[in-house]
Amino acid sequence: MPQVEVYHVSRDQVDESARTAVISGDEAHHLLRVRRAQPGDVVMLIDGQGCAWQAELRDSDKHTATCSLGERFDQWRESSVKLHLGLALLKGDHWLEALDGCVQAGVHEVTPLQTDRSIAGWKENKAKRAQRRSLESAKQCGRAHVPPVHPEQQLAEWCIQMARIPHRFVAESGGHSVPILSSGDEAVVAIGPEGGFTDTELDLFDEHGFKRIDLGARRFRAEMAAIVTVTRLIGPTETC
Repeated sequence: MPQVEVYHVSRDQVDESARTAVISGDEAHHLLRVRRAQPGDVVMLIDGQGCAWQAELRDSDKHTATCSLGERFDQWRESSVKLHLGLALLKGDHWLEALDGCVQAGVHEVTPLQTDRSIAGWKENKAKRAQRRSLESAKQCGRAHVPPVHPEQQLAEWCIQMARIPHRFVAESGGHSVPILSSGDEAVVAIGPEGGFTDTELDLFDEHGFKRIDLGARRFRAEMAAIVTVTRLIGPTETC
């Protein structure tokens, strides 16, 4: 399929029985004012939950654009592995940069973690920026699922909640090689802050059945470690 612009619509803006969808808000502004789309132009619509539609702009007004729906694609450009990333809070915008790369690499959901060595905070404004960045990154790489960014959690609380996930990993020097997951697997991986996890935290991971995995001989910044880890865990299951 040729590359086309991707726009987000909520499910209540899609009427599959009538084969129409309405684009509104910032998405409509970009389509109509920035891209200056005309009736007949083709776009891709995503609902953020895995569904996508090829669509054709039919008409518009000042604030909305109405499209005719074409073919629907379920789990469009999504990985067959559902990977949950627990990413320690990082200084400045490094956390958002890591999120950007991980969403493009195919991560399914992300939780910001408060750890012993985290020195950054997590406020409402940053949470909003994070969810907006997740949407922008999903559109950039052309995927239909917009990974949710969950509320900040303490590491110990998060480890308990992740016990239900069958494949649990923590990126740590000296661990095992990155495993090859299978299509349909659900996994979780934790990435530490600048300076890494403390010995106490590593013991906590051990207690909750997290397997340590090593990224190799090179040393990465925390944001790059997150992107590399997600890519290596998901990559072998990706198909063209």
